[in-house]
Amino acid sequence: MASITIVVTAHADSENLVRILDELGKQTQKPDEIIALCSEINLDGIWQRFPWVRFYEEPNLNDWGHGKRAKGLDLATSEYVAWFNHDDSYEQGFIEEMMKLAHGAVDVIYCGWNKIPTPSFALEQSTSGNYIAKTTYARQAGYTDRHYEADGTFINRLAALSGKIEFLPKVLYFHNEVK
Repeated sequence: MASITIVVTAHADSENLVRILDELGKQTQKPDEIIALCSEINLDGIWQRFPWVRFYEEPNLNDWGHGKRAKGLDLATSEYVAWFNHDDSYEQGFIEEMMKLAHGAVDVIYCGWNKIPTPSFALEQSTSGNYIAKTTYARQAGYTDRHYEADGTFINRLAALSGKIEFLPKVLYFHNEVK
């Protein structure tokens, strides 16, 4: 079975950091690795509560978390990678459902999300949290942009590089929603 790293980005909000890490703990399939990149958060007590998470303090670059996503991609050791933001929510089966489609020939898997819950849409309409990608392709695409729409430019490069892309027609991701 393929492995997955989840990169969590958080800024100045320890309550939502704990909530998203708790949410990851409730996933029906656990990730192989969790990397949390945080800025302006007091991690006292948090890292003891989640000893399986690799925590890194990263400065806030005023780049909407894109620098943290890039650093997490550099640190990821699994075959696939996904990004969880501290102010988003995921269905408990997100990892399991997505990883069912992850095998040697599939480079990117994406699912429906609350802003575009239609049964079919293009990967390029995705946002930072509704897809997983082979780490090698994600690194080739490079999380290099720092402007507001950097997730979109990254996804466009990823789509252009990737061979096989699978769509899972379920809403498993909730952008900017805390459940």
